[in-house]
Amino acid sequence: MEFLRSLFFYLLFYIWTIFYFVIFSQVRFFSKNFTVKIAEFWSVSVMKLTSRILLIDYEVEGKENIPDKPFIIASNHQSAWETFFLPIIFTRSVFILKKNLKNIPIFRSYFKKLGFIYVDKDNGFSSMKSLLKSASDRIDHGVYSIIIFPEGTRVRPGEKKELSPGVSAIYKNLSIPVLPIKLNSGEFWVNKRFIKKRGRILVKIHKPIMPGLNKEVLMKMLEEKL
Repeated sequence: MEFLRSLFFYLLFYIWTIFYFVIFSQVRFFSKNFTVKIAEFWSVSVMKLTSRILLIDYEVEGKENIPDKPFIIASNHQSAWETFFLPIIFTRSVFILKKNLKNIPIFRSYFKKLGFIYVDKDNGFSSMKSLLKSASDRIDHGVYSIIIFPEGTRVRPGEKKELSPGVSAIYKNLSIPVLPIKLNSGEFWVNKRFIKKRGRILVKIHKPIMPGLNKEVLMKMLEEKL
């Protein structure tokens, strides 16, 4: 049954995604607000497919910890699931993405319109300078949260990976809180596996880490929470 559910899900997912973004392909003519609504609706629809077909549900703990002012979301990254989920819970947010994701044909125009930030890991100081400038600009123009996966890539449940210093640089430069989020999506939405498992994903929102800590303390706290 898991194979059939996964097959049915992927058929609907790709048909729906291609149809949806072809219909709204002229994104350059849309307002920023309309583009945000299009993206949010797509994310909600994918989450509904996930719940109803794959039978993957979720539970969120710690919503009361969400700050009432701009902040950085630092989440562990186990699967594609959190890229659908996080923008639903955290509206007015932007992702920090690897530069190579800039070239995905269907999403490229949307990513640009939504103000997503790209980081080139091979470009060192220049890339970090651009990242900080872009992050500051997004906050100044009404973005409420910046989503970053400090591990830099998807990591299997139970495994650990050194965290990127980018989150510390943004934290220090913008002087805004970091909201650590830990989830276990990889137990059900297994990375690089076609078959998905039914179950309930737990999303734990920790208390925010307030500005003012040095890099070493911040990174240690994130390592413990993620």
